[in-house]
Amino acid sequence: MKLCGGLVLSVFLLGLLGTVAHASSPSVLTEWTGIKPRHMRLFRSALQRQTSDEEQSYLWNPLPNQKWGKCMRSSSTSSLPEKSEGYLQVFLDGGLNQQRMGICDAVAVAKILNATLVIPHLEVNPVWQDSSSFEDIFDVEHFINVLKDDISIVRELPDEFSWSTREYYAAAIRPTRIKTAPVHASANWYQDNVLPVLR
Repeated sequence: MKLCGGLVLSVFLLGLLGTVAHASSPSVLTEWTGIKPRHMRLFRSALQRQTSDEEQSYLWNPLPNQKWGKCMRSSSTSSLPEKSEGYLQVFLDGGLNQQRMGICDAVAVAKILNATLVIPHLEVNPVWQDSSSFEDIFDVEHFINVLKDDISIVRELPDEFSWSTREYYAAAIRPTRIKTAPVHASANWYQDNVLPVLR
């Protein structure tokens, strides 16, 4: 039995050595030119680029004033103005992570515009067919309580605005609807483009 196992191993090693010997023939070696970086242009560009001290210091310059305040020492008093500029109603689709980001964006925009945020409406996810509402996923009382000093939040629009529904905005292009905003929109963009719609 030991002889048979040794014989198989010997035959395997001979076959392997024969393959290596064949690979080291002159015709194969002459075609071999070594390993080359796949992205040589990018590599050379990275080596050639010298970041000046001025460019490096620019990275640490403060951003232009967009009316953002420091929040290192938040005061215990409310910064909420007495009168709201209007209601901000959002309809969010996508997965839970996209909806979460949309909620964060809506809170920030409501703060920028001094708008009253209506509890966001979550669309049915077409992939998961999840019909969960905001109230099903989040603790609404906690949400309102945590943000009470920063923005005004209501569960639903007053009766005078009951016409403002998802179906209303889906039926036609409406002047009170802002469908998209630039990805990196500034606070000024929202004040110039969204605030007039609220008023």
